[in-house]
Amino acid sequence: MVSICVPCYNNRDEVERLLKSIYSQDYTDFEVNLSDDSTDDETARLVETCYPKVNYRHNKKPYGHIFNWNVAIRMAKGEYIKVMFSDDWFTDSTSLGAYVALLDENPDVLLAFSGSRQVMLDGQDISAMHHVTAAHQKNFYDRAAEEGFIERLGSDYRNLFLGNQIGAPSAVIYRRGSKLTLFDEQSNWASDMFLYFDLFEKCPAFAYTRKPLVSIGVHEKQYTESFAEKDMRIYNDYRYMYTKYRLRESQACREYFTERFLMKYHMGYGEARALGIGRDLWMRKWIAERRATVQCFVKSRLSRLKHAEHNGQ
Repeated sequence: MVSICVPCYNNRDEVERLLKSIYSQDYTDFEVNLSDDSTDDETARLVETCYPKVNYRHNKKPYGHIFNWNVAIRMAKGEYIKVMFSDDWFTDSTSLGAYVALLDENPDVLLAFSGSRQVMLDGQDISAMHHVTAAHQKNFYDRAAEEGFIERLGSDYRNLFLGNQIGAPSAVIYRRGSKLTLFDEQSNWASDMFLYFDLFEKCPAFAYTRKPLVSIGVHEKQYTESFAEKDMRIYNDYRYMYTKYRLRESQACREYFTERFLMKYHMGYGEARALGIGRDLWMRKWIAERRATVQCFVKSRLSRLKHAEHNGQ
């Protein structure tokens, strides 16, 4: 049986869209577990009236993002765990069966994932959206992991650190196994990657299809959209990931973390040394970053001078 685990918060219409997609699936051996952090009763009334088979929990006090996700997962009784965020939905009626087939046909893997359909929701009447209709064809695009990413991930799962092309948790299905895998409640911006790393540490093999089995609702209220470009919470999350999964042992991960995080967040060599990153690597990246900064400055100045000369003619 598949346990479809749905966390939600004050979004009755999106929950209805998801539930419609779930109960239109050809594959029917599933349960739905819904953990509701809502401060209103809209979703509760929807479930009671239209979806009485849903295992529903209305939390007296909101747990918050990651904690509520885990509440929904802990409700699971099935062998296969399918997290579905409430603003996402199955792309068509064959989606759940296709996810199940990925695990059934690959009994040695814990994690399987698919491509996704990214659907822009801003400014649209989401209550009128049923899967992906002709009315908003122009507002979506399909996304799938590149072949190079699949090859790198297959050769060393730690390469996930170099860029997550698995995508959102709604694009994933995984086995319960001997111990239920939850989201790391100390994580933040990159919580999905922590889940994948925890599964890969148990079993590095995976199954994958490029088909967009799930549709991801893209909107400005998404959790990750609340983070600024250089939000220290992002740095701290990746730093925690780097240490938790001993990524210092990977040369590629050391290079990536030094360039994309130590340099971007202007961290000195003391921080690099604390993370097991050598002086030579830190200095090489520091010089490259300073050179790039100078080149950008010079290019900008030359552009301004040319513009001024043009206006003066």
